Amino acid sequence: MFKKGDFHIHSTFSDGKYTPKQVVMLAKKKDVDIISLTDHNSTAGIDDAIMAGEEIGVKIIPGVELSTRYNNAKVHVLGYFKDDSYKNELLVEALRYVKYHKISKLIEMFGSFINFHEKKDNICVETGIELLKFFGATVILAHPVRLYRPNFEKIIKLNFDGLEAKYCSNTDQDTKYFLKIANDNGLLYTAGSDFHKLNRLYRTHGIIGDVYLSEEEIYNFLSGAGLPYLDIIE
Repeated sequence: MFKKGDFHIHSTFSDGKYTPKQVVMLAKKKDVDIISLTDHNSTAGIDDAIMAGEEIGVKIIPGVELSTRYNNAKVHVLGYFKDDSYKNELLVEALRYVKYHKISKLIEMFGSFINFHEKKDNICVETGIELLKFFGATVILAHPVRLYRPNFEKIIKLNFDGLEAKYCSNTDQDTKYFLKIANDNGLLYTAGSDFHKLNRLYRTHGIIGDVYLSEEEIYNFLSGAGLPYLDIIE
């Protein structure tokens, strides 16, 4: 059984300071035995993380943090993959288009399969959810504490599988509120440090393991999300 899980971590494949292998080594040092690498609009570092995890005994769930918008507000959407679909060439290309705001290219690729509610420079939340689910991902709303509360109350009613109820900048009251939202609505919940780097006098993100899911919570998340439990990648 996994004891301690952090499901929101960044590496040098987006805006983190440490390589995937260094991230995994830090997780091991912090006694975190299951993590997800969730770089912004990229899955390129996942294989490196999986290789390192197999060497030192840390389980890696393939993930991504997708950039979307709700009206003019930034909303980040976490996707967790059940298999090696994170390597799908179509997904890799789609993430690149999201990163570089080439929405017209996305519409050419997925216009008959995914609804593009807003044809602007950024995809909207609804489209982001659909895009990730197209590739079989479990979709979680990232750091809801950072959203304007009236917006959150509308956004969480979209087709999310869950929310990041435990987050590095939450107060105890925030965490209780988001856990209640999850429990009352039958949603999954995760925990994430949103780790980017160490040794900063002022940090807007946490350190791996600052917040985490416990053994029972990890089991509930993995089983509820339909993520393979013993062999994340076969």
